[in-house]
Amino acid sequence: MAKKQVLVGQVFQTVGATNGRSWRVRETVTLFGIPHARVVSTEDEGDAKTLSCLVLVDSNYYRMIGSAPAGNVAA
Repeated sequence: MAKKQVLVGQVFQTVGATNGRSWRVRETVTLFGIPHARVVSTEDEGDAKTLSCLVLVDSNYYRMIGSAPAGNVAA
């Protein structure tokens, strides 16, 4: 089975979120040997957070609602 990848430009939404906020991947980084994504709110780019890529691709926590443009770097 292919490993799910997090790409710059992908948009995710929290599963079960009541406010419907979505998050766009701005960049990917490796922290302590673990791939992470720096994401910004699609509503307010001043609202940002860093999440493990493993959490972003886990369908229990987030669902992808927008794909990345072609040519972006995977984490």
